[in-house]
Amino acid sequence: MQTDLDKPVIIATMQFDGNPALLLIDGVHRMYRAMSEGVLTLPAYILTADETAKVRDR
Repeated sequence: MQTDLDKPVIIATMQFDGNPALLLIDGVHRMYRAMSEGVLTLPAYILTADETAKVRDR
């Protein structure tokens, strides 16, 4: 696997019935490699609910 585990994954914050939920929107291959190699943490950008809404509304 050639995936760069130093590159942050991107996580969106969604709202469902007033409750926050996190959704991985970029970095599935990095997550898979990390899980396969036993890496417990990855760098991440976590978008706020407002930032996520701006991306969704494009």
